[in-house]
Amino acid sequence: MALNLVDIPTASGGWFKPKDNLDAVAILLEVHDFERQRPTPMGPKDSAVADVTIFKSHEQLDKLAPEVTKGQRIEQTVLSKDLEGVVGGAVLVTVTQVPPSKPGGYPAWVWKQVADPGIRNQVLKYADQRNAALQAAVAAAPSFD
Repeated sequence: MALNLVDIPTASGGWFKPKDNLDAVAILLEVHDFERQRPTPMGPKDSAVADVTIFKSHEQLDKLAPEVTKGQRIEQTVLSKDLEGVVGGAVLVTVTQVPPSKPGGYPAWVWKQVADPGIRNQVLKYADQRNAALQAAVAAAPSFD
């Protein structure tokens, strides 16, 4: 009987910092877990764990050479809640801020879908190459049967 090994979602990739990715061309989020009201030192927060692939520039996109972080925790209120329904899937977005709805409030971080078909196609090309490399590695692995 073959083993069906499954990774346990862990936040070994630290925390997602929207401010550091404000100018990113594309962010591919592969969401593994969502936890409602997870206890934190700052009080309970909704929290998502995702593999985050960031294309910070058009050059990185053209070379298909993004920055990849496995198991990154996302806890900003709107950002994490938007990922609740994406567990087990992926989204292609950028991150931006919207002005506060009330005077004296703080701007909110929000995801913005990538609409440019050229960028979407490049990211899909990257994902296809990554998956092909993974399949080739699995095929090249020795069999212990």
